Amino acid sequence: MRYILFIAAIVSLMTIEISAKTAWADSQNSATGILDGMVFIGHVGSKGEDANGEDEVVFQNGQFLSTSCSKYGFETAPYTATRDGSDITFTAATRSPRHGQMEWQGKIIGKEIEASYIWTKERWYWFDAYEENWLKARLKKD
Repeated sequence: MRYILFIAAIVSLMTIEISAKTAWADSQNSATGILDGMVFIGHVGSKGEDANGEDEVVFQNGQFLSTSCSKYGFETAPYTATRDGSDITFTAATRSPRHGQMEWQGKIIGKEIEASYIWTKERWYWFDAYEENWLKARLKKD
């Protein structure tokens, strides 16, 4: 009986150690706040078309904000980011009480960001809204 308890204790300790190492490795590649403090300024447009506006995107306190979309009630939203070498990919989903939601995904390479976002809004009186857009921007200088 003691032998079985001893083996069970060792297996439990090994499982805890493996879990801790896996969590630490994941945290080195994927973290919520790794983009915090970065602000990018650039252009936006509809997919396949030229730019039709400007935007400033802000990463702060684990939150993502598109300032051009905030005029329409789109609020800050949590973002997730993953590092692959020097490149960082991110996702975020912003929502507006009146104008639907935007699903963002993008990549930061050096001081530049390229992202795409899909705006959707369900409507009871007309066709649902669905727009694919892009963002290309550079890191804002202090």
